[in-house]
Amino acid sequence: MEQVERLSQAYSQAPWRKQLQIVGLFLLVVVFIALIASIYLNVSARSAAIGREIQRMQWRLLNDVQQISDLQAELGALYSADEMEKRARGLGFAPVDPEETLFLLVQGYVTRQPARLAPNYQAQVVGAPVLPATYTESLFVWLQKQFNRVVFPFFKVRQ
Repeated sequence: MEQVERLSQAYSQAPWRKQLQIVGLFLLVVVFIALIASIYLNVSARSAAIGREIQRMQWRLLNDVQQISDLQAELGALYSADEMEKRARGLGFAPVDPEETLFLLVQGYVTRQPARLAPNYQAQVVGAPVLPATYTESLFVWLQKQFNRVVFPFFKVRQ
């Protein structure tokens, strides 16, 4: 009995050691929670920064689209019939009556041909590949044949 008491006393811990273990475990949990929180905050900060950058890029895109639209409207105004007529008159051109115009035929002059951007489409007939008869049956038919070849020899009636 004395020996059991000695073993019990030798392995029992002092109360301050138990408290120290509890405090250490608590601090470990706090450090773990702080680590998880710092990772969460880091990811949140990165995603917020990327979100702001996306918004900035979208604003630039919309701004560029607006500028392109404004320039196209300005170009349309510059090429309008009224504007072109004003510019032509400013350069000294005057309207001409079609009856007053004189058309000359010039030998060897070839009129401008329309631009040909792509060759004419010609449908090409592609022949179907010729497959051997062994490749024309479906997978299920082939499996059924293999199954029948393996299974039915066992059911043959022998005389």
